[in-house]
Amino acid sequence: MRKVLLFLFLVSGTLHLLYAYDVEKNGICYGFIGTRRAFVTHYGLDPDSKKYSGRVVVPSQFTHEGITYTVTSVGENAFAGSEGLTSVQLPSTIRALSACSFLGCTSLRQVTLSDNILVFSSCVFTGCTSLQQITLPRHAESIDTLTFYCCASLKSVILPHRVQTVCQGALEHLPALTDLYCFSSVPPTAEPGAFTHSDQQHCTLHVPADAIELYRKSPLWSDFYRIVSLSNADYTGQNYQRGDVNDDGKIDADDLALLPRLIVRLPENQAVRWAADINADGTVNAVDYVALARKLSVY
Repeated sequence: MRKVLLFLFLVSGTLHLLYAYDVEKNGICYGFIGTRRAFVTHYGLDPDSKKYSGRVVVPSQFTHEGITYTVTSVGENAFAGSEGLTSVQLPSTIRALSACSFLGCTSLRQVTLSDNILVFSSCVFTGCTSLQQITLPRHAESIDTLTFYCCASLKSVILPHRVQTVCQGALEHLPALTDLYCFSSVPPTAEPGAFTHSDQQHCTLHVPADAIELYRKSPLWSDFYRIVSLSNADYTGQNYQRGDVNDDGKIDADDLALLPRLIVRLPENQAVRWAADINADGTVNAVDYVALARKLSVY
């Protein structure tokens, strides 16, 4: 494994060996994007460069020479090789995690990710052997190659309802994995090798109730010995809300305007259907519209 990590680190960093960060603020290095945006980066990729350690809290903004910059991404190899790094909290302004962002952070136990992250690149958490649980950003549509490769302590992974693809090696070599939560009503395409050397016989797969049979018949997903229904607590625990039918994080008039269309034609996605079932009676109908209208005090 150490040789694999070293190879990935060297390959991903080849174009950045001579790169110097633009500014360091409160122990965090940044590069500039245009005149008002910035990304988190590393101190340098040679073995003698300083590494991040302990708990790191990335701010949404910082000011340098009178200009305020918004932090919008985590650059390639930004935290890679920081073996003393234990936790990272990212702001809601972050939109992308670049390749190998946390590669080989062997002491990393906790990462707080914003649902606003749209790009989730390959090898992001490869070799994070202390990471135990992770919830993917709500808008993630694919789990890229080697995303969690060799995360030996990872016990739980939560895939939001928009995920359509689990790439080769994305969940490979996860011997401690006991629970995989997938909120998509349609089994995501699982590429060959997606779950290699992860114990599907002892890992429970949690999926929408009406999709259990689909998962049992889908390639690679069917290898999970135990497939069970997601509970109400699973939905609420991931901040899905009754009434937030457009899944934008708030319940407002836009949801009320959308609900009649969902009543006429039930949404295929169970997460949306769950949110549209305002009174939690198992159906989506006019009663839910009235309930939501009353909740918004407009009926």
